[in-house]
Amino acid sequence: MSIWPRSCLVELGRSSRHTDCTFIIEEEGGSNQSFACHKLLFSCASDVFDRMLYGDYSESTSGVVRLNDVQPDIFEKFRDYIYGYEYDKLQKYEFDTLIRLCEFGNKYLVQSLEEDCVKELLTRKNTFDMGELLRLFQCAHRMNRKSLIEQMAWELKCTFKNTMDHSGVYEFSCDVFKHYIEVIASKISEADRFRLLEMYLKYNNIEEVENMAQVAIVDATETTTSTTTTDDAETEESELPSTSNSGIVIKEEKKPSYVADLIGLIDFGKLSPKEFYEGPGKCGFLSLAEKYEHMYQIAKNCVSARDEHQLTTDQTPPLSESRRIVTLGGSFTREHPTATSLTSQYLPRPIRRYRAWSAHCDI
Repeated sequence: MSIWPRSCLVELGRSSRHTDCTFIIEEEGGSNQSFACHKLLFSCASDVFDRMLYGDYSESTSGVVRLNDVQPDIFEKFRDYIYGYEYDKLQKYEFDTLIRLCEFGNKYLVQSLEEDCVKELLTRKNTFDMGELLRLFQCAHRMNRKSLIEQMAWELKCTFKNTMDHSGVYEFSCDVFKHYIEVIASKISEADRFRLLEMYLKYNNIEEVENMAQVAIVDATETTTSTTTTDDAETEESELPSTSNSGIVIKEEKKPSYVADLIGLIDFGKLSPKEFYEGPGKCGFLSLAEKYEHMYQIAKNCVSARDEHQLTTDQTPPLSESRRIVTLGGSFTREHPTATSLTSQYLPRPIRRYRAWSAHCDI
């Protein structure tokens, strides 16, 4: 965009001249803030706003759009961006602002804003702490950007630190947390991975496995009976994204399978008997049969490790004995004791016998 049209659009946004629509941003406390805007500029920025403002919707006739999934300050910065598309402004924003702008642009299909925010975030990634890297990792999943997900997974591996103190991990959605557990598999012990998993499930109020199974059965029967009476109109999906800000909730019928998927990522055979007793053995996310199965596997691994150690010990070469070295000028004895020979209580007598025998031998 050339300098002259950009400056004109920026001035148009500041002066609010010729505005023909109003965006009302509703806050949680009940207050709201309105922004005078231009339909044409918003429709050019996004197909979502184009359908909303010029399609067969109430907003197109009233010119009033209500949003409650964005904060007023974030929408104001978004509005400033589309009146000029100035990347320089993004460079002045803090990490939190860039993340929120990026997610807002992704939800309402403002591709230019999303791309610019991602570009700026990646430029700063070397300055981010672990908490910011975790949040960007989650943001990448929300936007479903595969390349960004892979890049952030690599960054987390390279700069990994103990994340049990970061509350951001427990705020992850189900799929994000599952991927995170897989990413740090080589950076943390199995006992710590299970401890992190258990804390996540408890933080999100996911019940124990016995209770979840009952919930799943009840929900399954209710679902079967209700599907036959559901209206076609209730299954229609809106073309526009939801303007409400609702968190990600794990549905009751999905809890058992989700917990099973997470627990399936833990290799219980790598745990010591004590680690299993203090962690998985006391948790409520494993059935009694599963605990017995894992204990049996741990016992097998312990026996295999003991047998392997015994085999290695039995294959140790015999104790080195004193060797008599013959030289041109005579003979002398050089002894090469091994570490084992130094600790054996039976070693002194054979050595004395050998010395006594060699003293009476002529070579």
